[in-house]
Parts: sequence; structure tokens; C-alpha cells
Amino acid sequence: MKYGMPTLIMFNTISENVDFALKNNIDFIELNMDLPYCNNIKNQELNKFNIEFTMHISEKINVTELNNNLRIKYLNEAIRQIKLGINNNIKKFNLHLDSGVYFTLPSGKYYLNEKFLDIYLKNLDKSCKVLNLLAKENNIEINFENTKVHNFTKEVFKIIEKYKYLGFTLDIGHNERNGNKAYELLKDTNKIRHIHMHDYDGKKDHLTLNSGIIDFKKYDKLISKNYVVIEIKDESELINSINYLNN
Repeated sequence: MKYGMPTLIMFNTISENVDFALKNNIDFIELNMDLPYCNNIKNQELNKFNIEFTMHISEKINVTELNNNLRIKYLNEAIRQIKLGINNNIKKFNLHLDSGVYFTLPSGKYYLNEKFLDIYLKNLDKSCKVLNLLAKENNIEINFENTKVHNFTKEVFKIIEKYKYLGFTLDIGHNERNGNKAYELLKDTNKIRHIHMHDYDGKKDHLTLNSGIIDFKKYDKLISKNYVVIEIKDESELINSINYLNN
């Protein structure tokens, strides 16, 4: 088990994040590729820091996009970012599993991915083939993170699961907010390879650990064998969460 932190918005450089991590005995930093200073890393630039890094691919990227021309552009950008990480000896990569566009009607939200499920699953499979080969050739892990879980998500997980070098990031806060659906679908796959950890109070997530309603003990076995990002975005609240874990 290793504990990590996200790249914090109040810092302006990777160096500031490293200083904070080392001061607080944090094992690794998850680079957020939506931050310009993370996206501009050069080959081997991270080697000068005495800490490990993982990478969170830009949240806007959707490798399951129904528009195939747009999907290819997203996929190519994901590959560019992953190669930046590979050139800096990063081994773990996190990619959001986007819910896609929805139409809002008086009766509720209607997701295009569900209406055009056959196209959605084919596009996902095409992207997974490319990402799996990239991961295999470079001895890395690419893990898809649960955000929202829909009626069609079970079929999505099945496609990802069949690829040896692709796995899952279980975001515990997202999972609890979404009725524990992701964990129930993923717990027997043996492909949860990364954890995002934050609390949830019934309304909000990304809260300080031990300030919400999550019973983290049920995740003990997963936490004990994985890289765990304490995904708290505020500096002082992250310190409080670290103190809670240490105690």
C-alpha cells in the first residue's frame, strides 16, 4: 500500500507539490494533466524529484465518444499524455469513464450512450484495443475510473475487463455517492488496481476523511494492496486526512 495526493490547485509548480508531499510523508503524487504545468513536463523532468508520480489524464478526454472523428482526437490526446508519462517513468495512469451527453426532458435525463449503446460499446472497444497495446508495450497500467454508474455501465466494465493491461480505479467517494454500484460490479474482477479515497456526507463528496458517512473498513483489503490517492483538494483538509490515517 502506498498513499498519494492529487496535484493541488493552490500550488503553481510540481516542485511545490513535491515539497508538500515530502513534508507530510506522502509516497506519490498524481499529476493532473488539466494543469498546464503538469501538461508541459519534458522527458525525464520528473527524475530530479525524490518521489514517485502517477498520472490523471485530462478529464475532458472521452475515448468512448459517439462521434468517431472526435473519439480519435480524444484518443490521440490521451496517448500523447500517456507517452509524456512513460518518458518520465510513470507506471500508473487514470482515465475517467465519461457518461457522455444527455438530453434533459421533463421526465428526466436521457443519455445518448444508452440510446446508441451499440455504437458506444464499439467505440469503447476500439479505444481499449489501442490503449491495451500501448500499456503492454510499455509495461504500464491504464485504469478507468468510475464516475457515475448507469444501467449500461455493466456492459462497459465487461469490455474493459477483458483487456489484460487495462484495469479500474475505484473512486470510493464516487462509489458511495452512486449507491455502491461500482464496487458491487468490480469487486470480483481482480482488476481494481488503483484507489481514490475521500469522504461523502450524503450530499457532497471529496470531503476530509472521517468527516462523512463512509465506512472505509469494508475497503480495507483493497486499500492494503493498492496505490491510494487521498483525493482531498484543499491543503489543510488533506493534512487533516493524513493525520486521521496516521492515527
